Amino acid sequence: MPRLPMMRVVQISATDAKGGAALAANRLHRALRTQGVASTMFVAETIWEDENVRQFKIASRPSLNHFLYRVARRLQRRVSFPDGMLFTLDWTLLGGLPLRQLPPADVLHLHWIADFIDFRSLPRLASRAPLVWTFHDMNAFTGGCHYDGGCGRFTDQCGACPLMKSEDVRDVTSRVIRRKMLALQSIPDSRLVVVAPSEWMAGEVRRSRIFGRFETRVIPNGIDLDVYRPVDRAAVRQRLGFAPEDRVVLFVAETLRDGRKGWAALMQTLAPLLIQPRLRVLTIGNGDTSTMSGPQYRHLGRLVDPVAIRDAYNAADFFVIPSFQDNFPNTVIEALACGTPVAGFATGGIIDAVEEGECGLLAPTGDIAGFTECIRALLDDDALRRSMSVAARARAVAHYGTARQAQAHRALYEELIEAGRGTPARVGIPASLPLPS
Repeated sequence: MPRLPMMRVVQISATDAKGGAALAANRLHRALRTQGVASTMFVAETIWEDENVRQFKIASRPSLNHFLYRVARRLQRRVSFPDGMLFTLDWTLLGGLPLRQLPPADVLHLHWIADFIDFRSLPRLASRAPLVWTFHDMNAFTGGCHYDGGCGRFTDQCGACPLMKSEDVRDVTSRVIRRKMLALQSIPDSRLVVVAPSEWMAGEVRRSRIFGRFETRVIPNGIDLDVYRPVDRAAVRQRLGFAPEDRVVLFVAETLRDGRKGWAALMQTLAPLLIQPRLRVLTIGNGDTSTMSGPQYRHLGRLVDPVAIRDAYNAADFFVIPSFQDNFPNTVIEALACGTPVAGFATGGIIDAVEEGECGLLAPTGDIAGFTECIRALLDDDALRRSMSVAARARAVAHYGTARQAQAHRALYEELIEAGRGTPARVGIPASLPLPS
């Protein structure tokens, strides 16, 4: 009997490991390869060495390639607002050039691509292979914001963007929505499936004017449960300089000043609790730490080593995530896998991951008094923390291993390949694209 060829899947991402979206894509890529799927990552920037990660090359020299991509990103007018909120347009200066270097595939799986793949290239991608697109944030279906702050204008045509403090209904966000609609109109419904890591994201996609017509499936992110696991807490705490009687609260964010992640809310919450002499606040991430002065604070900076990150979770008595809007944070399932209870706001995919009262405590979004009580309860009740620690690890093992995530994706890929057999290729768009007005 002839041996069937391996399924070829290309994971397309701006980077292979920088940021939560890229990490989630990389974890899926590695897990798929252990299950016999020929997964390759195609990226603009590489962080880790992996023979199965292929980097798009603008220039032959790696240093020049990196420099030119950084320049292109800057010229694409990616905007960061004072509160850390991000805004990214639908086009790139690279145009259709990355498609010329795209590896052959039976399925193309898109992740965070806004800094890399021009939206107008999507019809051409769909003509090559069925598309799966995991939405790690809202940018694909908004007028440019990564999270809409609850405004909901993406369900219509955006415009008069509150994030930009615009009153013009025909502002740039409205133009972005129209361009995205135009780019997708030639893609058949059956040629693209959206994957949402959380039920909340799935609901937002289904409300979207741009993607509402496509099928959306919920597949949570996964993590390596052999890496993120409970270890000797006493040894880790001693190594990080914490005493046995300390109560350690951990906060993690890619950028500490990201207002959506709730750093200011956390500081407001902790203010009345810092009188407790043994309370310690441990933080990981980029950004200004000048407001964190005194013996209560310990900042580890930006960590990329999974073992160092795991140790930080294990050193903490519990993890806090006061996000006002979030999809399915990797940090939450990393904490659970390490047996670290979670306190946060009941928003987005945090509700999916944290079983309220079992492995963590959640307050209504924005309820500072309620969030304070969650933290106080975990600080004061040793038995509660111990029981939640056991439940946290059990929940991660039951639901969030990478093997489970890879199996769900493999089944989806097989469905798309089978449904697409005999589908004629569609005429794509040219590799050279004019810049949008």
